[in-house]
Amino acid sequence: MNFSPPDDGESQTGLSFLLALLMLASLGVLTNSSQFGGEFAGIGALFAMPFCFGALITLSTKSYSPLGCLVAPVVLGVISSALIMLGAEGLICVVMVMPLWFVAGIGAGLATLYLTRKGRRDRAGDDRLRSVGLAVLPLVLIGTEAWFPPEWETRDVSRSVIVDAAPDTIWPSLISIRNIGPHEGEANLAQDWLGIPRPSDARLVERHGETVRKARWGEDIRFEEILTEVRRGHSMAWRFSFPDASLQDHTDRHISPDGPMLKIERGRYDIEPPVD
Repeated sequence: MNFSPPDDGESQTGLSFLLALLMLASLGVLTNSSQFGGEFAGIGALFAMPFCFGALITLSTKSYSPLGCLVAPVVLGVISSALIMLGAEGLICVVMVMPLWFVAGIGAGLATLYLTRKGRRDRAGDDRLRSVGLAVLPLVLIGTEAWFPPEWETRDVSRSVIVDAAPDTIWPSLISIRNIGPHEGEANLAQDWLGIPRPSDARLVERHGETVRKARWGEDIRFEEILTEVRRGHSMAWRFSFPDASLQDHTDRHISPDGPMLKIERGRYDIEPPVD
């Protein structure tokens, strides 16, 4: 009986494909882990993971053509989107991450194509080592980033709208507005396409000597605005309070409004006369 072992090229292809599957499994574990917080927005998860995955897929399929290099980001997009959404994430998470992952995946495919056409691939043993390095690099970066806290920056976001009404007419709707219909308000990407619930109710209550504006989006999202300044007919300011996890449970579990990546602290309304 004659036995012919697989050549080095077949061995390299199988190893690259296996490592790509292991990387996807690691992504599934990480995205569904309660310990995976700020690292989700780091270089390892947003860039290194899709780049290395794209390179491994290109190596395993031998897609050494410009069209073949598109296989990596397409496969990555479909499978990783499914992993994220199966983990009870909202569509908004996929929409935010996919552009970065597609660019990184395409870049990996094109880089692999370039190196192959230039004849820069060494013997198969070195290729196997390179594949192992591609699989390990994202996990090393993610683990390293977990040791370093994020650098915080404070940003203020403001917008204005012209209302053809007197301040006394506007003021009651700023203080409390009940039973907002699901079809009220203008169409927008976040609420009409990505599934974020619309505001449905806001009311004032007195609690332990504080005035609290209890807000609700849809049927499930709840948060509070604890008033810190009130000038009737002129302005109202508050600090946010998130007593439960309802907001991230129905938007993106990895982005808490009071977590390691984002802290929504305060807000205010100002009624100003029109400028002539």
